Amino acid sequence: MHVFHQADAVARASRHPLLVSHRNPDGDTLGGMLAFGGYLDAIGKEHTRFCADRPGPGYAFLPGIERVISDFDEAQRREPDAVFVFDAGDLKHAVMEEFVRAFPTKPSVVNFDHHASNTRYGDVNVLITDAASTTEVVHRFLSGIGARINRDMATCILTGLCTDTSNFSNPATSASALRLGAELLAAGGKFSDIQRHLVKNKSVGILRLWGIALERLRYNNTHQMATTALTIKDFEDCGVDEESTEGISNFLAAVLDAPTIMVLREAPGGLVRGSLRTVEERDVSKLAVALGGGGHKKAAGFTVRGRLAEVDGTWKII
Repeated sequence: MHVFHQADAVARASRHPLLVSHRNPDGDTLGGMLAFGGYLDAIGKEHTRFCADRPGPGYAFLPGIERVISDFDEAQRREPDAVFVFDAGDLKHAVMEEFVRAFPTKPSVVNFDHHASNTRYGDVNVLITDAASTTEVVHRFLSGIGARINRDMATCILTGLCTDTSNFSNPATSASALRLGAELLAAGGKFSDIQRHLVKNKSVGILRLWGIALERLRYNNTHQMATTALTIKDFEDCGVDEESTEGISNFLAAVLDAPTIMVLREAPGGLVRGSLRTVEERDVSKLAVALGGGGHKKAAGFTVRGRLAEVDGTWKII
């Protein structure tokens, strides 16, 4: 049985599927989860949509986002017997490791992703590494089983595609991604909503923060890498939250003459998150994996414990 039909069989056989996006959700993980949720609605399958972190207000336009819950206890009370995870390299990234262990009988796990660093943790792994986004993987799944894609699903899938290709401008922009984008527009995908809510949405505070990131740009000749850093104080001074950094890495990769980009930012709880991008024939996912993260060759990320400090003109994690 093809992996698409295996995943569909798990969904149809389950009493109550749980759909999960990774923490600190972006447009790809949310778009994949919501598009799949739209398919379950179409076949009359009751299900729960879960994300450990509440999606930011910028994603309020996504059809079905109001049904996403972030309460572990509530999700467990619904006694899901199958877990579908979208765009997460492992269960830990989805904050599902302990959740899955908590059940007397282990639920079936279906893993939708496009990252080569994915650990194949699912009982069924719908992993397509040449896809530009996880939503493209979900689209191939839906097409493969003959499911109808309505305009709401098209908008969700297109959101993930725009997110991971930086609006069809970064190296993930393949011929299949462009063809899919056209197909989704023809199906009623609301490209203008995506642009208005996720691209043309920068406040003065956000742009001030981006200005700090630009001022701190440094280039390391040895590693051929441009880096910048943002502290929690920077966020506080600009009156913005961590989501305000979304897009900085992709923007720098698009305009900066540097083989590799790394953006470091402090996060609550004594954490530092790193975002890596490259336009060269490098595999930044190897560095991300070595630091406990993941991703794919051209775009990856990691989270480590520590804080940022400027030492002799260079920002370091200490």
